[in-house]
Amino acid sequence: MHKHRLLSVIAALTTALPAATLPLPSLAAALEEVVVTARKRAESLQSTPVSITALSGESLAQAGINQLTAIERQTPNLNFTVGTGGGSSTVNAFLRGVGEFDFILTTDPAVGLYLDGIYLSRAFGANLELSDVERIEVLRGPQGTLFGKNSIGGAISVITRKPTGDTGAEVKLTAGSRDLRGISLYGQTAISDTLAVSASYLQREADGWQKRPGDDAGDVDLATARVILNWTPGDNFESTLSVDWHEQDQTGYPNVMLTWQDGTTFGDLWNLLNPDNPCCTPNVDIDRSGAGGPLPNDDVEGLGVNWTNTWQLSDALELKSITGYREVEALFGRDGDNSLVNYNGDVHDQDHEQWSQELQLVGTHGPLEWVGGLYWFEEDTQDDTDLIIIQGLGTSVSFDNRQETTSYAVYAHASYAVTDQLDLFAGIRYTEEEKDFTQQISNFDFGVPHMFFIPGLPVDSCSFDAPTAYFDCSQDWSNTSPKAGLSWQFSDDVMAFAHVSRGFRSGGYNGRAFGSPADLQEYEPEILTGYEVGIKADLLDRTLRLNGAMFYNDYEDIQVLITRAGSVAVENASKASIEGVELEATWVPTDSWQIQAGLGYLNDDSDGWVDVTGDFTDTELKHTPEWTFNLGLDYLWNLGDRGNLLLRGDMRYTDSYFLNGVNSPTLQVPGHSLFGAGLIYSAPGDHWELALIGTNLGDKRVLNSGFDGSGFFGYFEGSYNRPRTVELSLTMRL
Repeated sequence: MHKHRLLSVIAALTTALPAATLPLPSLAAALEEVVVTARKRAESLQSTPVSITALSGESLAQAGINQLTAIERQTPNLNFTVGTGGGSSTVNAFLRGVGEFDFILTTDPAVGLYLDGIYLSRAFGANLELSDVERIEVLRGPQGTLFGKNSIGGAISVITRKPTGDTGAEVKLTAGSRDLRGISLYGQTAISDTLAVSASYLQREADGWQKRPGDDAGDVDLATARVILNWTPGDNFESTLSVDWHEQDQTGYPNVMLTWQDGTTFGDLWNLLNPDNPCCTPNVDIDRSGAGGPLPNDDVEGLGVNWTNTWQLSDALELKSITGYREVEALFGRDGDNSLVNYNGDVHDQDHEQWSQELQLVGTHGPLEWVGGLYWFEEDTQDDTDLIIIQGLGTSVSFDNRQETTSYAVYAHASYAVTDQLDLFAGIRYTEEEKDFTQQISNFDFGVPHMFFIPGLPVDSCSFDAPTAYFDCSQDWSNTSPKAGLSWQFSDDVMAFAHVSRGFRSGGYNGRAFGSPADLQEYEPEILTGYEVGIKADLLDRTLRLNGAMFYNDYEDIQVLITRAGSVAVENASKASIEGVELEATWVPTDSWQIQAGLGYLNDDSDGWVDVTGDFTDTELKHTPEWTFNLGLDYLWNLGDRGNLLLRGDMRYTDSYFLNGVNSPTLQVPGHSLFGAGLIYSAPGDHWELALIGTNLGDKRVLNSGFDGSGFFGYFEGSYNRPRTVELSLTMRL
């Protein structure tokens, strides 16, 4: 009832918006135009028929948003999990209830992450530090036509600052909670009339917030750097080469044991063998753990190269080449039993390389605007995982996994202005993808091939050598992702749009065969078809920007991670429909005030599934809070010739949701609000700046990831968000 009433109100509002031209006094304040590249060309945010949240680098810094995962504080219907598998650098994004549930190399994200146009295919090592960012664009809904595979929930595009040829430098020193120390450097200059360069460096260190017998968990010890060369020898050609590097050496992200139950095979076996040192005791204090030993690591080292060349072939035709290479090495793990005993935990040693090449041809011919492209992508990922189960007994296993993926795509998108008000647009993308996966399983304690305790055979596309416990698998898939829609320009300041689009998330293999060779099965690609209507309006003499959308998603072949006694499997176990609403507003009533707000609503209807462990037909999709709401208030106090003082506050409310597909009550996150505030003084001429910024000021602690290991090991575990954090920074500009 409430849902239909809400939709009726939104529909009435969108109908009335074109007439909302109230005769108010003219104000000096006005909203600036925001330029985005969501359709592979530079366009105004307000004329682009896509649901987008655009965040500038300046606004991110003012809000104390240092890492990519923190942008959820300013984006409706977006939330992240952090710390999965013990890695704080892992990005698990959920957008409109669709997202990534795992970090293992055989699974792919459902929300695509792009850095300067380069797709980042692996979740680990992707939680970027936001030190030299120009803007971030969050595109909601399936983006299969222009962005391709693994963007059925949406796409997050990070755009870095390109050198302009001006000479300038910036130094930022930071200190804060838990003995935080940080330095950030940025500089740019012109090497010649045609060549400009910029360089950035960031380093942050802080103590951990979860006390442990050894090194505390939750610590920060990372560094990142980027160099960009921009060459413009003439009006018709531009070449940009970017090289970035990052490294971190930290303790595993803090995890806790939430519950323990006797009666599991491994738990009872441990206690039988160790009567004087039984397992296990759930954490009484989430900021204190008995975990120790070699398992809890959180180390990452990565290198990326991006080379973008743009030829202006004519006034109406542009050719762009985007070449990308990235490599990431990551070592992370978790101590599942949260103690010094060697009952259960795992460590993951990942080595990833990827290459990509994209060619775009962007053109205009009268009322027709179009873009066509060719795309090639290849990755090679190695994963060595040690799963500790009562170390020394012979029950621990080592997985040697390798996957090579090759993908090809061709796409086209066009928009035709039928009249000055009506635009029709359509697009299509065809993708072919092949995955080659090998897995060898051995006994961790004795170094011999793993012996499966349940007989069986893998899927037909895998060969299996039982004496060596070696699997060799290969499969290919293809997909066609179309899009069609229209937009109507009611006036210079009000535009409405409607479209239907489709995307897919790659299929793959279950990478956790353990109990039986039959656990190694294929799962098919997920398919999501989205139907959306929206409106974008600049009102009240362009002091109020109001953007809204309503959508309905038909979600098929959902890939579900299912844990059963004796096996962990990924299956196309369910389908669902998701409907929702988003509203975003920015209002500048005077030169001094700015108010930003965002509202997200989700309602999912999941079919669920039935298997030997139970009936899960009455379940919600995980990471799908019904309501999210964010609010930011900025007040700029002009001190005349003494500079400016910015006072700001923000909050984010997230409704309750589940962290796993079977909706375990232990892994239900309650509704909660997080608050932040800042006080920023800027000297005359912006030559220096002093900022005091706090996040999670209410010190609200909630689960942000969790795992049900009760069937195997007798416990639920989870990770919590960081405690209250306050930072003081001094920025000097030359």
